[in-house]
Amino acid sequence: KLARIGGSRHPRFTSMTNPPRLSRRGLYFALFVGLDAVLWLAAFTWTPPKSPPAPILSVSVWPGTESLIVAREMGLLPREKINFVEMSWSSSSMRAFGNRAVDIVGLSLSETILLHELGNPFHVILVIDNSNGADAIISKENVSNISDLRGKKIGVEVRSSGHYLLSRALEEAGLTLKDIELIPINLPESENAIAELGVDAVVTAEPWLTRIVKKGGHVLYDSTQTPGEFIRVLVARESTIDESGSALAELVTAHFKYLDPGLWPKEIFEGILRREGLSAAEFNDSLSRATPFSRSDQKALLSGTAPELMENFGTVMRHMKSMGLVSGALTEDLIINDSLISP
Repeated sequence: KLARIGGSRHPRFTSMTNPPRLSRRGLYFALFVGLDAVLWLAAFTWTPPKSPPAPILSVSVWPGTESLIVAREMGLLPREKINFVEMSWSSSSMRAFGNRAVDIVGLSLSETILLHELGNPFHVILVIDNSNGADAIISKENVSNISDLRGKKIGVEVRSSGHYLLSRALEEAGLTLKDIELIPINLPESENAIAELGVDAVVTAEPWLTRIVKKGGHVLYDSTQTPGEFIRVLVARESTIDESGSALAELVTAHFKYLDPGLWPKEIFEGILRREGLSAAEFNDSLSRATPFSRSDQKALLSGTAPELMENFGTVMRHMKSMGLVSGALTEDLIINDSLISP
């Protein structure tokens, strides 16, 4: 039946009560075009979920943390899990952490307290080692005891474990930091500071300590005289633990795996010796002055309502307050986290 328009017949129009049917092929084509449009829209608008970037570890030149360098070289800590940034002295690592350029850093107890005082929240996640003579004050031959340092020029890295060691030595001799002329240096500069900067003594640590003594330097005072105060720890941001806890657990496990240099492949050991600037015998000797804490040691140090490490922190804090190195009682706010050291 043809619809009439203007009284005439027109074969192209039919009644509205009887619309044309869409063929099956046309229906499929319409569905295909619609689905294609949706897919193209998704391709241009969908953003894949972002995974957190690999945490950045600042590792300084120190015999007790070379285990981490070895683990990296052995492939246990690839870049997608842990990014390494090598720094030669601790104050630069502290500054990098404060500027959020790194997420994990190894520090002495006094450096950890200083970092905390600057308002940088973190958790202590691992106890690395205890310095038994690996930090020292070295003097010229004409300086025979700490009392002789009165009025003398002393080269030291400011706001570091060396600064703390110097203040402890002066305290025992009845002196203060005001009784000496402090010459700010960084650790690599300590090797030639006496000869090139004209200082009377220098505060240093391994491996520079071994190199200075080899040149005839006289050890005036060292960390054996302050037992338990020169422990080094690994600290990490709370957000890093939350986002990359499995990678941090692998970092801790890798440290324990390669504590023994006897397990290091020859070519990697040779690379460590070049990094430290020592012979094999010298490195092993320096390592003997940085006593490591095993995984089994960690429980007593980090776990429980009163971890043993807090006692060490308290001793260091009391001295720092008495010498004006910090202003407040901060150790109560330090967070010790033992979640990563469980076997």
